Amino acid sequence: DTRLVEEVVHGEDIRRAVGLVRSYPQEAVVRALRLQARTPVSFGGAKETVASVRLTATDADLSIGAGPEVTGPALSLLLAVSGRRAALGELDGPGLSVLAAAS
Repeated sequence: DTRLVEEVVHGEDIRRAVGLVRSYPQEAVVRALRLQARTPVSFGGAKETVASVRLTATDADLSIGAGPEVTGPALSLLLAVSGRRAALGELDGPGLSVLAAAS
């Protein structure tokens, strides 16, 4: 699962920088997001961040965390909790400022 997170997140770092778009299998993105949500920040995850916001995917059956809601595509949620601030513009909701402060 960790390699899945690395493949998607680091792959997007490169793709977005050069203007390439890739579609990922939705189940892979959801699986990676769930892993980030349960992995402590000290190990490169977002467990503490997800404890303060509720992430709700608009394109998948996924809602995790507690607190003010942040909504958007699962890939954008994954990137944001992985510290990719560029994805914050693709998200919405009352918890966005909390998520942005943690990114």
